[in-house]
Amino acid sequence: MSHWQNYPAQWNTVGPPLRTSPEVVSLMQDLTGHPLGRVLLLGVTPELADAFPRVLGVDKSPDMVRRVWPGDTAEKKAVVGDWLEIGEPSQSFAAVVGDGSLNNVAWPDEVSLLMRQALRLLRPGARFACRLFERPPDPLSWDDLAAAGTRPATVNFHAFKWQLAMRIAEDHGATLPVTAILHHFDRLFPDRDALSERTGWPRRAIDTIGVYRGSPLVYCFPNRAEFLSCIPPDAKDISFTACGTYDLAECCPVLSFASSR
Repeated sequence: MSHWQNYPAQWNTVGPPLRTSPEVVSLMQDLTGHPLGRVLLLGVTPELADAFPRVLGVDKSPDMVRRVWPGDTAEKKAVVGDWLEIGEPSQSFAAVVGDGSLNNVAWPDEVSLLMRQALRLLRPGARFACRLFERPPDPLSWDDLAAAGTRPATVNFHAFKWQLAMRIAEDHGATLPVTAILHHFDRLFPDRDALSERTGWPRRAIDTIGVYRGSPLVYCFPNRAEFLSCIPPDAKDISFTACGTYDLAECCPVLSFASSR
């Protein structure tokens, strides 16, 4: 069972870095030029669905579409589908946007394919913009991660979870099964009540990591060079823009590029 079947019930319990902050939404609007034409949203992120007047959201999970999408209107619609196989005609969209979307496919092949797909769907001169979870040059060490669980937390639990995932990716490759995140977390912190008491993380937040149990999904956490290696050669005006003041924002730039066709 994919953890996305359980995730919608927990949606309101999470915030940045897992959810999109207002300053990131504003940046994506600016980067894409506040388009009035149709925008392709890779996922059903409500904050991005509300940011543009005409939106097609595409998500693999029927549960996410049913429970997280703000609702269809005359100008906004969500469908169940695979980002790598979107059948819309070329040059159909005034922008393509996503939040963490490039981390939800395997690096390098699927990341490259998704970028090429986005470029195909963009009108000439239109832009792609996606917030990334980018592995830093020096992820926290295993000792640092273990020590973080012994004292009052300096970041929220979801930011710490990504720090753990980035350490795993540094050691074993950018793409990792989400079950590996749960495995290493349970290895480091077998007593969740004690962890909550020491760090101040709410037990409810800690328990959200349980959605990874038995999930077949993979995430990827490339570094900057690995993301750059996947950008199509005909993309232009490539930028990585830092944005936000939330926990782990330094690892969450917005990648954008324009179609040259």
